[in-house]
Amino acid sequence: MKEHPITIGFDDATFSLKSTSKKTTQLIGVVCQGVRMVNVVRKTITIDGDDATDALITLIDLNKKHVQYVLTDTITFAGFNIYDINEVYENTGKPIIAITEREINLDSVKKALVKKFPNTYKKKFQKIINAGNLFQTEINTAGGFTSIYFHYKGIEIKKIEALLPKICIDSKLPECVRLAHIIGTLF
Repeated sequence: MKEHPITIGFDDATFSLKSTSKKTTQLIGVVCQGVRMVNVVRKTITIDGDDATDALITLIDLNKKHVQYVLTDTITFAGFNIYDINEVYENTGKPIIAITEREINLDSVKKALVKKFPNTYKKKFQKIINAGNLFQTEINTAGGFTSIYFHYKGIEIKKIEALLPKICIDSKLPECVRLAHIIGTLF
């Protein structure tokens, strides 16, 4: 693994689930070499829609030549616009890691999906199941060691544990994901 791996990290821009007029938000991608930002890309996605998978594939393809690893802030964007981690990996060939700061209660997520999407929740929930188990590792931050959780595809856990210290500064979030989040708050 290179000393300064090239990653692309994704997060969604700020949005309101209660808005009756705005039904979209931006998916922000930040390319970093190590912890240094080198590019930003974005694409419109639908709040609670089903277009996050295609948007990710499109944005990764724009940077496919250089990017070695893809990282996302969870597997959901814009409410319940859940992406298919397997489809993204199969279409891009890039190892993908979906980071989350806490464990997920699948029963609570399923109940929320059933309530919000009574006729179509199964397809969205299946994407969560297809992401596989949620794994845990420790990250050394400015405040000491802390846990981070992740789904992954196309990479071994040992490589993930070697990668994270190279792409995190003082946060447990990889810098590319942290920057995508910060940029997303500007929209």
